[in-house]
Amino acid sequence: MSLTNKLLLIVTFAFSSQLFSQQSGIVSTNGLLKVNGNTIENESGQPFKVAGNSIFWSGFSSGIPFYSATNAPLVVDHLTNQWNSGIIRAAMAVEEADDNIEGDITRQPNFANDLMPDPSAEGYFNNPADELEKIENVIDAAIANDIYVLVDFHSHFANFFEEEAITFFEHIATKYGTDKHIIYEIFNEPISTENHRNSAENQVFSNSQLQQDTWNNIIKPYAVNVINAIRAIDPDNLIIVGTPGFSQFVNVAADNRITEADLNLPANADLNVAYTLHFYAGTHTQFLRDIAEEAMDIDNGGDGSNGVALFVTEWGTVNADGNGAVAIDETLLWMDFMRDNNLSNANWSVVDKDEGSAIVEAGAGINGLLNGQLTESGVFVQCLIENFNAGTSYADCGDAAPMPSCGDGGGVVPTGVGFKVEVETPASVGEFDACGARSDFRAAGLVVDDFQGQGILTGFSNGRSAVFSLETITSTTEETYTIQVVFSSNSDTNQLLLQRDSGMLNLGSISLPNTGGLDNYQIITITGVPFSNTARDIAINVIGDGPVNIESFYYVVDGTPALDVEGFNAVSQNQISLYPVPSQSFLNVDVPSSDTLTIEYSIFDLKGKLIQSKTELINNRINVQNLESGVYILSITIDNQKQNLRFVKN
Repeated sequence: MSLTNKLLLIVTFAFSSQLFSQQSGIVSTNGLLKVNGNTIENESGQPFKVAGNSIFWSGFSSGIPFYSATNAPLVVDHLTNQWNSGIIRAAMAVEEADDNIEGDITRQPNFANDLMPDPSAEGYFNNPADELEKIENVIDAAIANDIYVLVDFHSHFANFFEEEAITFFEHIATKYGTDKHIIYEIFNEPISTENHRNSAENQVFSNSQLQQDTWNNIIKPYAVNVINAIRAIDPDNLIIVGTPGFSQFVNVAADNRITEADLNLPANADLNVAYTLHFYAGTHTQFLRDIAEEAMDIDNGGDGSNGVALFVTEWGTVNADGNGAVAIDETLLWMDFMRDNNLSNANWSVVDKDEGSAIVEAGAGINGLLNGQLTESGVFVQCLIENFNAGTSYADCGDAAPMPSCGDGGGVVPTGVGFKVEVETPASVGEFDACGARSDFRAAGLVVDDFQGQGILTGFSNGRSAVFSLETITSTTEETYTIQVVFSSNSDTNQLLLQRDSGMLNLGSISLPNTGGLDNYQIITITGVPFSNTARDIAINVIGDGPVNIESFYYVVDGTPALDVEGFNAVSQNQISLYPVPSQSFLNVDVPSSDTLTIEYSIFDLKGKLIQSKTELINNRINVQNLESGVYILSITIDNQKQNLRFVKN
C-alpha cells in the first residue's frame, strides 16, 4: 500500500471515529436491545433499562395533534432534550379510537358477541394510511433524536385483527427493520376471554383458569403468527407481547412462554421476545409487583432456566381508569422496583385530555407541553424520568408540584403582565404561594370556589377585603407599579379599591364593568401604585353590592408595557405561544397563520427598560442570544392589537 493510501486510510478512519463519537444518543450508545434470560441487555451484553413516555391513543381527538407531521418532531425533541426521555411509545389506535365497538355485523367469523368496529372511528382498521402516517411521524422523530421507539398496536382485542396486525408490522419491519431504534409491541392490553369480550373481561382478575385460557387460546396463538411475520423480515429487533388481564398477569404468560418450537425454530434460537407489564400506581400495589417477580423467577419446565424478561410499556401515577389523585408513595415504590429489576418503561400519557394521567394541562395542546404547562402528574413524571435515566435519586420528586407561573395567567382568565398573585391560593392565611405572595388576611364571607378546576375567591362585596404580602418587591426606594386585577362581575355598580399598609393607606379605586357573568373574566388596570421593600402589601376591597369574583392580580414596575384592557383580544391571545421556554439562542413565536398579518415586537425587562425592538417579526423567530439570563416581557403587536407575554432566557 502506498504512503498516500495509508494516510488516506488513517484520515478516513479518524473521521469515521469522530463521527461515531459524536453520536451520543441512547441508541447509538447502547445499540440493539437483546433478551438474555429474564433481563434485557444492550448490544454490549450489559443489563439495560430506560424510561420515557407514551403518547395517547392516535385515534382520539385529544391524541391526534401530538402525532402530526408538524408536531410529532416537536414532541419527541422536547421530551428527549427537556425530559431526558430515552424512549417514546407510539400508541396506534386500531379499532376503538372512539371507545365504540358496536353493530350487528361480524368483523370476521369469530369476532365476539357479533360486534364490529365503529365505522366512524379513527383507528387503523378504518383508516390504515392515516394511522400509519401518524406512527411513522413519531418513528422518524425518534430516530432523528436517537432514542428508542415502541411501535404499539394499541388494541384490547388485537386477536380479532390479526390480519391487520400482520400487514402493519410487515410494513414497519420492511421500512425500519434495520434501525436499532425499533421495538415492536404487538398487543397492548389483552382483556378478552376465549368466548367473550365484555361480559367476562373483569372476571379474569379473580379467575386463574380464565387467565390461562386467555393466554393459551387467544394471546399466544396470535403472538406466534405476528412474530413469525415480523421475523421473516426483521430477525433481530426486540418484540414485546401483551399478557392477560390488561397486561398484568405476566406470570401466566411466563408459565407457558413462547418457545423456539412454537416459532418452528431450532433449539436455543435467539427469540428476542419480552412480555408486557402495565401498572397504575393508584390501583396496583405490592400484589402486582409480587406477580411480576414471580414471572421473572419462574423455572420453565424444571430446566433451571430463568423467568421471562419484562418491559413496562405503560404505567401511570393515578388509578387504572386514568383518574384519581397522584399516588406519590406507591409510584416511588414502583420506580424502585423497575430500577432494581432493570425494567424499561413508558409513562402514560402525552396528552392534554382532562384526566389524571395526562401530563399536559387540559386543553393546553402541543404548546402546553413545549411551554411547561404540566399537570401534577406531568411535573412528577418529568422529575422521575430525568432521574431514572440519569441514575440519580428521584426520592424528592414527590415534593415537586406544578409551579404557577408568576408572569402569566392561563386557564379561564386572560393573561396578565408581571408577577402573578393567585388570590385564591394559598387557602390558609399566613402561607406563601409559589410566586412569593403571602395571604395575610381574608374577610369573613369570602369563599374559594372551584370553577373548571381553578379555585376562585368569590364573595367580594361591600366592605369585604383580602390582604397579600408581595415578597418579590425588594427595592429599597419607593417605586410606582401597575396593578392588573383579573375579576368577573355581573353588575356595573361596583368599584375596586386598592389599599396598602394593611388597609390604612388608600391607593386608588376604579369602576368595575359588568363582565357578563361571574364566569367571564376581564383585567382592570391601576397605575402609579407606590411600593418599596418596607411597604409591599396590598389590600383588595370592593365597594358596592357585589358580588365580584377575583382570580388573581399582577404587579409590575410602571413603564413595563401594561395590557390595554379595551384592546385585549382573548381569542388572539390564546393563539399565541412562545417556545422553547426557557430559551437559549432563539425564541419561536407561534402566532395565528395568515399572510396578511402585520407583526411587530419589542422586548422589555421587568422594570420596563426597552431591550430590543423590531419593526417586523421574521420567520416567527427572535434571536435572544445576546440577552442576559433573566425574565423578560415580549410585547407583540399583531394588526394593531398589542399582546404581552413573559419568557425566560437561560
